[in-house]
Amino acid sequence: MGGYQEYYQIIEAAKPKLRFCEWFDEDSNMWNFTRHSHPYVELIYYIEGKGNVNISQTNVSFSLYDTVVYPAHKEHQDKKVPERRREIICLWIDIPELVFEEPIRIHERGGILKQAFERVYWENKRENPEPLLLEYAIKTLMIIILREQSESLVGPQLLDCVLEYIKNHYAEKIKLDELAALEHISTSYLSRKFKERTGQSVISYINKLRIDWSKQYLMASALDVNEIAYQVGFDSPKYFHRVFKEQVGESPASFRKKFKI
Repeated sequence: MGGYQEYYQIIEAAKPKLRFCEWFDEDSNMWNFTRHSHPYVELIYYIEGKGNVNISQTNVSFSLYDTVVYPAHKEHQDKKVPERRREIICLWIDIPELVFEEPIRIHERGGILKQAFERVYWENKRENPEPLLLEYAIKTLMIIILREQSESLVGPQLLDCVLEYIKNHYAEKIKLDELAALEHISTSYLSRKFKERTGQSVISYINKLRIDWSKQYLMASALDVNEIAYQVGFDSPKYFHRVFKEQVGESPASFRKKFKI
């Protein structure tokens, strides 16, 4: 790739056009599983699932919260991955001045890429999109992608994707091997690096997040305590009561009493 500052200048001066903008899953007839290319730069954000794409005879894996950029006219073929349903935001950007030689793949960091993709998507889906706002949103997205790619080459933030996933899926059943797959690392390496970064084990971190959310339910809702346990992701109310008391120092019922009017 060329220099990032050069790319920034090209984007700043360009008048990008949005040629395709959809949010869909792989059951949609919009998903193309044949080998193909586009005359435009294709940008994909993985909302859910993971993918395996053949690019220039090389297989590359992607997972949720990944952003993928295919250069214009670059042939690629998507393959079905049965483990998990895929859902993506897909954009085609017509910006002839911006030439990428190789595809870009970057992990999400703090939700900034998802927000940038959604800003383009929702502005485009308005009944009367504002051309200036849409152009600004496209340019912002492109610059964020280039900046994130540049910074990842200097110092990749391992586990950003894992932490983002836990934040969005804390109430679901979370498996260690699925978290490791997000970063393409082993479960043992994930456990070690997770403890180094957060000071906690994966399960302790998830449980703390669940307990924090359970406090909100206890203070602001009339839900039964056992129902709250399931609502925040615990398999059993008994385990929820034990973890809550360990972290908070009192039972959920006792905690709730303090906030009753």
